[in-house]
Amino acid sequence: MDPEIPIHMSPASEPDAHNRWVEAIAAFSLIGAGAICLLQNLGLMPNLAPLLWAGLFLGDGALFLLAFAVDRRQWWPLIPGTTLIGVGLAILLGATFTGLALEGGPLAGVALFVSVAAGFVGVYAYDRRRNWWALIPAAATGLLALVILSSLAGGGDLSGAVLFLGLGAVFAALYFVEIGGRRHNWWTLIPAGALLSLAAVVILGSLGAEAAAAGALFLGLGLTFGVLYLMRGPERPLGWAWIPALALLGFGMFVMALAGGTLYARLFWPLALMVAGLVLVVVNLRRQGG
Repeated sequence: MDPEIPIHMSPASEPDAHNRWVEAIAAFSLIGAGAICLLQNLGLMPNLAPLLWAGLFLGDGALFLLAFAVDRRQWWPLIPGTTLIGVGLAILLGATFTGLALEGGPLAGVALFVSVAAGFVGVYAYDRRRNWWALIPAAATGLLALVILSSLAGGGDLSGAVLFLGLGAVFAALYFVEIGGRRHNWWTLIPAGALLSLAAVVILGSLGAEAAAAGALFLGLGLTFGVLYLMRGPERPLGWAWIPALALLGFGMFVMALAGGTLYARLFWPLALMVAGLVLVVVNLRRQGG
């Protein structure tokens, strides 16, 4: 008989620790949800049902975070963990402050968005070089919480501006973050300029400057491409950026003039466009003749 050959399991064939955690959390969730539904159907402890649901979500989230703490080879448990904790806090705050002077609805939204943002911040901190993208959803959800708080403080008209300003600042900051082994990635400045331009539209509109708000988006985008053109170099082939820069700046001024509603605006800009078109025709004819 051949001697028995010992079989050694490779790390890839061993049961995944995170899979075991997911199975345990799923079992805990199903048992807990079934017990709460049973109590509700029997009419037992009706006032405690929201607190029980909140406790279930908080417990599930804590288990996911515990799974990450035990085995940090993967970062994905951070997202469901913080999200479930946010849902639990939202239910708890909504049930606690209902009917009181401090409404629970806005606070519940703030708790949920802040918790989700914390999860993505943790994902970024886990591997800053590869997980730079996590800053974008982290900023978006965190800013949504800030928008809710600003609306509670009476700044509803500028809530959109807060969101656009924050996201624009995030993309501007990504310019200095290492992405794919490189820093100073110029493409991040385009969404930054677009979002900051949208913030300017909201702010100017809330201040009653309709004419300026009408052209702010195009002017802001034109300035963005103008900055990109000034940044051109051997490593940044951005010589083409002057074309959208001039086009957007010209169109922005055209929109602002039309929004002004004066006779001068109604006559000057159409004539200016016609003259520009004639200039292009003459230039093309000269090239063909030469």
